[in-house]
Amino acid sequence: MGNNIKLLDKLLYACFLALSFRLVSINGEQLTSCAQTPYPDTCNYYLTRDSMLLSSQEEKTFAFHDLALRVTMDHTVQVHRLVSSMDVSSFDGRARSAWSDCLELYEDTMHQLNRSMSSNTVNPRDSQTWLSATITNHVTCQNGFKELKVESNLQRFPNLMLTNFSRLLSNSLAINKGYTISSPPSSIHLHEESGNGGNRRLLADGFPSWVSASDRKLLQSTAAPKADLVVANDGSGDFKTISEAVAASAKRRSGDKRFVIYVKAGTYNENVEIKRSMKNLMIVGDGKDATVVTGSRNAKDGSTTFRSATFVQRTKPELLLPIYIILEKDHARG
Repeated sequence: MGNNIKLLDKLLYACFLALSFRLVSINGEQLTSCAQTPYPDTCNYYLTRDSMLLSSQEEKTFAFHDLALRVTMDHTVQVHRLVSSMDVSSFDGRARSAWSDCLELYEDTMHQLNRSMSSNTVNPRDSQTWLSATITNHVTCQNGFKELKVESNLQRFPNLMLTNFSRLLSNSLAINKGYTISSPPSSIHLHEESGNGGNRRLLADGFPSWVSASDRKLLQSTAAPKADLVVANDGSGDFKTISEAVAASAKRRSGDKRFVIYVKAGTYNENVEIKRSMKNLMIVGDGKDATVVTGSRNAKDGSTTFRSATFVQRTKPELLLPIYIILEKDHARG
């Protein structure tokens, strides 16, 4: 009889442990199920530990979703802080390049999470896209070391924290998916109509909603827009490369006025990056058959996939037309 009681106690205790990993309880109220996530143990540990972050208002609708994103954001900030403070004095050039990519990728992850946390103004479907990007960022960071064959340097990273970080990102994506499904269709429709969250629907005039009225006038005009800077590889402009002009625009732009860079006909063998801080930028060429941008970076040159894109735009949609962009691969170098 006594053995049966002990066995029953063990079974009850096992059931309690299983339940604790399946349900998150805050102030005695079961909000939703951690069992819906890919990593329920990680979900339960971090969300229960940080449950005091909730305010009375947030304990209402979708509190579980909001808390999950907040906890993931907090972890992302910690990861970025640790990675940025690493001693990389022993890293060679390639390892430093991959490490630098990671810093930028984790900064972008913070940006994407911050966008997703603006639950009152964000289309849940767009939020799902942004959260998917955070997972891609994490994988891209690690792949950079592998591509450059310096993966041994990954051992210098806080591996346990990165493992938990990766799991939190995956959990947030799964939780947000449930949040998207449970959102009323009228709410999603409202976001789409208002153009919030990076909506890509076309308006009646054929332009995406993010294109402002003043930009639509620029695009509809038959006359070439007045350029603030001119790029010409023959030296007849302000700069010979697009990258130089883009960098110079950061110092010359002011206010909300669209800054126009005109790229004359020619082939520009370079890799151009438009950073997130570069707002209201418009780059205009002489046509897709006249203004051509081509690049051929690859791992053999010491470039990660993240850095090999011919034209990189890390900000919200800007205007880039009409330019022909080519990504060439030098087969002789792999």
